[in-house]
Amino acid sequence: MPTRGPIKILILIPFLLGYWAVGLYPFTFEPPKHVVNQAERTADGGLSFSGVGIACTPGAPEWLSRLNDTSRIEIRLVARTDDPDQRGPARLFTISDGVSDRNLTLGQEGEDLVIRVRRPGSDANGTPALQVAGLFRDAAWHAIRVRIEPDRLTVTVDGKTRVEQALSGSPFPEWNPEYALAMGNELPYGRAWTGEIRAASVEIDGRTIDVLDPVEIQLPGGWWEIRHVDFWNLHHDRPYYKTPDIYINFFGFIPFGALLMLFFGRRLSILHIMLLGAALSLSIETLQILLPRHPSVTDLVLNTLGAGVGAALARMAIRSGASA
Repeated sequence: MPTRGPIKILILIPFLLGYWAVGLYPFTFEPPKHVVNQAERTADGGLSFSGVGIACTPGAPEWLSRLNDTSRIEIRLVARTDDPDQRGPARLFTISDGVSDRNLTLGQEGEDLVIRVRRPGSDANGTPALQVAGLFRDAAWHAIRVRIEPDRLTVTVDGKTRVEQALSGSPFPEWNPEYALAMGNELPYGRAWTGEIRAASVEIDGRTIDVLDPVEIQLPGGWWEIRHVDFWNLHHDRPYYKTPDIYINFFGFIPFGALLMLFFGRRLSILHIMLLGAALSLSIETLQILLPRHPSVTDLVLNTLGAGVGAALARMAIRSGASA
């Protein structure tokens, strides 16, 4: 007849498998992959993005550091889409550092043009975004102009003003002068756009920079695409206490801590159980790096605390039963 030790282990194994199953679902692994740049220069000096590609500056554009003394900047694009239903938003033009921090981005979300600008009242991602609905419903060429002044932001498409927003102050002091410029994708990748850009320029107080000039922009041969991970995962559009995931991660590990205390309370302290909870959580969060999930240090902390609370509650129940 088996002893209690092996029976406890047999009960614990499916319990652990359940945690891994919940944490790793839907089990679609996304390891780093090498991507060949499909961006090409066209005969007329434009850019064609027939597949996943990017054109980018080797570093921050030199003019970006002088914007504090600028009274106006205007971004000009002539572009057409290859697909009326691109998501991300897929990046036509961006001055940014990853998917969550930007100065300015022009993108395509479905058939809409989306403009994100870091400005007074926005977050670091340039949201809330502005949009021109239905612009990419077909593959026609469109001339897009985004003019930013200390008190106003204007978006003009094909000579018609489509968006106009008053600003409470100049956005330029909030812009990061170290961000690179890219077209056709995000840096470090992951928001590819397909289509063509026939012209792209930046005008600053009357001075025009041709962004398509090979001196300004480069086409790398390829890159290793690694999914962006925000390990703190605190960028929410609502207060953290209104996020269900906070409570799931905390309360979900209470049964784990309670079970370990009930099974091994004579050998394990609450601190030991918290460390075991942290180890289980760390294994899940580490594997989530390769999955379409969001590994987070906040999840690790909440899981560890939940295991500790579960162990403490179980110990109280054991002592209460013993004294009854």
